[in-house]
Amino acid sequence: MIEKLKYLYTYIFLSFSRLIIFITFFAILETGTPVYSADSIGRSGAAFLEIGVGSRPIAMGEAFTAETGDINSIYYNPAGLGTLRYPEISILHQQLILDSRFENISYSMPLYNGFLGLSNSIFWVPPFDKIDINGNKTGDVIFFNGAFTAAYGYNLGLVNVGGSIKYIYQKIDTLFVSSGAIDVGVLKGLYMYSPFDAPIRNFFIGLSIQNMGTKAKDDPLPRLFRFGISYKLTKWVGFNMDITENFIYASDIYDFTSGFDESFRVNTGIEFKYLDILALRMGYKFNDGNTFSIGLGFNYAIENVSFQIDTAFRDSGIFGPSFSINLSFKLIPMIVTVEQKKLASDYYMKGIKYFINNDIEGALREFKSCKKFNPYYPNIDRKIKEIEEIIELKKANQDLDEELKKIQ
Repeated sequence: MIEKLKYLYTYIFLSFSRLIIFITFFAILETGTPVYSADSIGRSGAAFLEIGVGSRPIAMGEAFTAETGDINSIYYNPAGLGTLRYPEISILHQQLILDSRFENISYSMPLYNGFLGLSNSIFWVPPFDKIDINGNKTGDVIFFNGAFTAAYGYNLGLVNVGGSIKYIYQKIDTLFVSSGAIDVGVLKGLYMYSPFDAPIRNFFIGLSIQNMGTKAKDDPLPRLFRFGISYKLTKWVGFNMDITENFIYASDIYDFTSGFDESFRVNTGIEFKYLDILALRMGYKFNDGNTFSIGLGFNYAIENVSFQIDTAFRDSGIFGPSFSINLSFKLIPMIVTVEQKKLASDYYMKGIKYFINNDIEGALREFKSCKKFNPYYPNIDRKIKEIEEIIELKKANQDLDEELKKIQ
């Protein structure tokens, strides 16, 4: 049994490694167009694509590539959509420097055992005076940037995968520019030891490659490589860390290891929860202005609708602070209390023990009890289906053995 488990974990690790290498190799090939190098960070076209989306991620230093169960995965890692459980709509407002604004509305829904996410972001500044060569005002200049994103995430069992397509549009006075891009990502959940009561899968590794696409007029898009981890010490405390790097040339991968003073950044975040009702979040960005962020969250359910309010305050260094507020709604057919979640978790653990001891019927009974108390327990439907298939195979084998005995 131990040798089989070793083989299984080795196979999972090698499969995940091959997938990461494939995606990274694809991204390197795609960067063959001669444009600016990584040390030109801030000079790419459509730079607004690097503005963080979601008050919860912003408060956690935008360390969100390996986070699960959040609609903001549309922006950070589309593979995270495969971990969603409910349809959701999210509305974000950010107050940035010099009276500029960043608005986002996102929607997610289940589709073919995965989740589809739709999102539209707009960055704009209030109209300002248009001045002619003589210094006279001739009207107002309208300036805004936007991106519409369609993303999909799917849980393959061993790993989550996802991708998105973006339509990017920009208007500066009479000039209108549009371009397109794609994101790809993977997300893998594991168990890491914790001395406290932690989720079954409390450690996630995520990777995403963003904004691979056409130029914004004459400038490249801000292509970005993100690698992140998320660790839940308990059900109420989680730590996140992201490593990000801008890359344009294939040679920019060199900057990933030695160009720390250019575009290599490390983002960190921590989240404290109280009974899934209140949340306190903090984050810090290294080599990105060395800025900090902090935020609060409140979650409550009325009948079958859960609403959540998240806020974030971010230090923007010499540009001053920025603020954001995020309101989201989830359609939950059944409200699950804290006590029910605990009971469901206990039944799930019992089911795992029965399965390891080869008591298949007992495992099925415990998994069904888990679903009764919490129908949204991660992977519970898949577990029940797998157990039922094993029982059917056993029955078929027994019937076959009986037929063979009759023949003999």
